[in-house]
Amino acid sequence: MRCPPLALVAAVAVTSCGPSTPPPASATAPTASDAPAPSEPPPAATAHGPAPVPTGGSVLIGEINAPKTFNPRPTVEALSGSLVDCYNKARAADPDLRGKVTLQINVNEAGAVLSVDAAPGGHANSPSLVMCISDMMKTSARFPKPGGTAIVNTPLVFRP
Repeated sequence: MRCPPLALVAAVAVTSCGPSTPPPASATAPTASDAPAPSEPPPAATAHGPAPVPTGGSVLIGEINAPKTFNPRPTVEALSGSLVDCYNKARAADPDLRGKVTLQINVNEAGAVLSVDAAPGGHANSPSLVMCISDMMKTSARFPKPGGTAIVNTPLVFRP
C-alpha cells in the first residue's frame, strides 16, 4: 500500500478544519431565529380573568324598620365589614356601583336569616351585591330571637 505524501495530508487537514482567520463580525451575530425566546410573562399578566377586587369602600346603615320589640341594629352593624366586602366584590364587575339599596331581611323565630331581597329602586340595587349579602347573612348573621318571624327593612348606602 502506498502512503500519500505528507504535504497532501497536511493540505487536506487545513482545508477541512476551515480558515484560520475568524469570520467577519456580521457573520457571527445571532439572527432573530437564533436568539433565545423571551421568557413568558407571569400568568396574572396574561390572564383575562376577573378584575381584581377593589379595596376601600364604606357602608352607611340607615334607620332600620323592624318590629318594636326586636332590635336588629347591633347585628347589622357587626356585619358592616362583610357588607363592604360584598360591595367591593360587586364593584369588580361594576366599578360605578354606589348608592342606596334597601334590604328586606326575613328572620325566623330563632334569629336565623331565611332570605334577603332588595326593595325596588335604589342606585346600588345590584343582583350580585344582594346575592353576596344574602349568602353572607344566611351563614354569618345571628339576630336576637324576634319572638316570631320578622321582616327587617334595612337601608344601606354604599360609597367607594
